[in-house]
Amino acid sequence: MDNETLQNLQDYSNLLCKSQFGKPPESVDIHSNERSILFFYRGLTDARDERLPKDPDECYTHIYILLEQFIFPSIRPKIEKLTGRKTDLAYIDWKIESDTALIAVLLKPDNQPYAEDLYAGKAELHRVVESVTEKVQKSPVNIESFWLRDNLLLIIRSGLLINLEKKLVKKGFNSQLRVAKRELELDRFLEELPIRKLLNRKLNAAYLDWAFEDDLSLLTLDFTENPSDAG
Repeated sequence: MDNETLQNLQDYSNLLCKSQFGKPPESVDIHSNERSILFFYRGLTDARDERLPKDPDECYTHIYILLEQFIFPSIRPKIEKLTGRKTDLAYIDWKIESDTALIAVLLKPDNQPYAEDLYAGKAELHRVVESVTEKVQKSPVNIESFWLRDNLLLIIRSGLLINLEKKLVKKGFNSQLRVAKRELELDRFLEELPIRKLLNRKLNAAYLDWAFEDDLSLLTLDFTENPSDAG
């Protein structure tokens, strides 16, 4: 992504966030490759905003809805116009402790399917991701992962919802299911993924979301920039 496109998306993101959150974020960091574009909004909210619910789960859902229903739908055509690429699904998360939001936008391949990203530790990482997923619901049908850059790893799981979850989605309980699954799965992943051993990285943050209707999930792992920092 060239500097002009990057600056255009950053400026537009600031305007969109100001319209929904009453102020622009403290910073907008955008990272991209041929498969995806990630938007990190740091310092997204204003603690004095009386519209924000006091309950953490309700606050998370409130911010998620603003990002999903207002920010991404507005920025999506901008991405496609500036990059000439068609967007696919978007995955969203917000970390209350750091007030950082992520919108991870996957891009549709132009002609041929994307080549597999082969990296050291991938097979074992997938095995552990499958094991953790199976403990909280069921083994996913497929796991795919790729590095966006040296400190950002994206892990896509498909076919992981159990019948009860599918029923809840059909009845419109997406928000409640997302809150419950996010808390349960993130805790498990952070406890059981041997990041230092497998990838020689120190984990800064993990972001998680689902496209329930498509039975897909994206786990984004944000590491320190320098692998040697893992110790």
